[in-house]
Amino acid sequence: MLLAGENRSQLQMLCLEESVARDSFVRVVDAFVDYLNLNQLGFTEKGKSKEGRPAFSSTSLLKLYYYGYLNRVRSSRRLEREAKTNIEAIWLMQGLKPCYKTIADFRKENSRALKKSFQQLNRFLKSEGLLNETVVAVDGSKFRGQNSKKNNYNEKKVKDHLGYIDRQVAKYLSDLDMLDEKEKAEDGDQENCLAIAEHLEQLRNRRLKYEGLEQRVKDAHERGKTQISTTDPDARALPKRMGLVEVGYNVVITAERENKLITNYETINEHDRYALSKASRKAKVVLGVEANTSLKVLADKGFDTGSELKKCSENNITTIVAPKKRVSARKEVEFNKSQFAYDESLDAYLCPAGEYLKSNGKKYNKNRGKLRKAYRVKHYKLPFSVCNNCVHRLECAGPANLKNSKGRYVERTEYDDYVDDNIERVKYYKELYRERQAIVEHPFGTIKRGWGYDYTLVKTLPKVSGEFGIIFTVYNLRRAITIFGVKELLERLGKGICSILEAFMTRIEAIWREIIFREKMLTLKL
Repeated sequence: MLLAGENRSQLQMLCLEESVARDSFVRVVDAFVDYLNLNQLGFTEKGKSKEGRPAFSSTSLLKLYYYGYLNRVRSSRRLEREAKTNIEAIWLMQGLKPCYKTIADFRKENSRALKKSFQQLNRFLKSEGLLNETVVAVDGSKFRGQNSKKNNYNEKKVKDHLGYIDRQVAKYLSDLDMLDEKEKAEDGDQENCLAIAEHLEQLRNRRLKYEGLEQRVKDAHERGKTQISTTDPDARALPKRMGLVEVGYNVVITAERENKLITNYETINEHDRYALSKASRKAKVVLGVEANTSLKVLADKGFDTGSELKKCSENNITTIVAPKKRVSARKEVEFNKSQFAYDESLDAYLCPAGEYLKSNGKKYNKNRGKLRKAYRVKHYKLPFSVCNNCVHRLECAGPANLKNSKGRYVERTEYDDYVDDNIERVKYYKELYRERQAIVEHPFGTIKRGWGYDYTLVKTLPKVSGEFGIIFTVYNLRRAITIFGVKELLERLGKGICSILEAFMTRIEAIWREIIFREKMLTLKL
């Protein structure tokens, strides 16, 4: 016996409200967007003109985006289809059916407001006690942009293309010379001449293209950049593990320890070696940590930069960052800098042979003119006579120094104190540091592997940042639903709306009383 379906021609009474379950995620999206004040957040206001077709409200389009991203649907054309076919989306949009162009333009035009909405959600989550104020973790991940590797150029890549074109031109010209040497050209040779002429014209046009790109790369170098992208001008080739390269963006996030909620994020198109202090300071602001209160920050070795550790220390941020291996490949392991003990009282290094390396007190600039930020170092040296009489002189000082009558020297940067302190903290907080992956890589795992959001749909840095505002908002919403449940979260959002309305009514009442008072004073004067 088989179940029989209903008659498709049968008229039915349909109530949208009854078609959506009471514990559906779509109700949370609806309540959250109603909780937001879109005008204060800076969303575009349309529909003010009385002429022409009525506009779709920002409220409706924002609800559609949050619902779509929460259900792994983010293409504007697919969102258009959802608004017509998905009963929950129809309920959410109240039957409105915007076209894909309207949907796509909303995401492009409101990139800053979308990021502010994420910040507003975090204020709500903080008020509900979900954000841990003692420990956060920072990490970055690469996302593919709307720019292929072929349309990303640097100086070497452009020179290689120009060199290949020159070799091809030389080859075709050599073929033409061979044909010209013949006294009488046959018909086939004439056809070859025409084909070669066409190839040379194509190569000439390609050379003009790459010469233009070469000039653009030179202009980029003057601005401190090493590459250009022709499809998305802000996308950059960023290194990944195992020598791989991803043309796109680097998104640095900070997540709190207790619920793995994202507190803040920054979208950049460069390496994150200088991103730690900015991310940590923003986390303190979001969490409401006072300036004189310390915040512990966990991060992997990619963030181990001396200048950033110093900035964090100056802002009362306790860094627990995995240290890089600062080892010279030209020295034996037992004679690396790590084997030289620094004596702060003497301002000197004690070498493995028991001799003190001393400094002349001068500081020298290093990395000047390079892409990395310059910093200052002090040199600690041993006299040549001491090193030359040491049994380890070849392994320690090296043949080159000895040949030039120089002893061993060690560099100490202006940030080494902060680096050493961080290394000691990592040893002390070993168990705490092991939690880093579960805290901050959990969001990236969900977003990139679970939801499939490992690439961006928009171009340029501001718009990409806006799209990640949507992604991280729905991630935190999803986490809040897991923690509270739909029913309780709806109640808490409802209380938030009530408090906003109460504050608004209190303000209106105060203004009204002031107006009445001024009228009374004016009457008394008359």
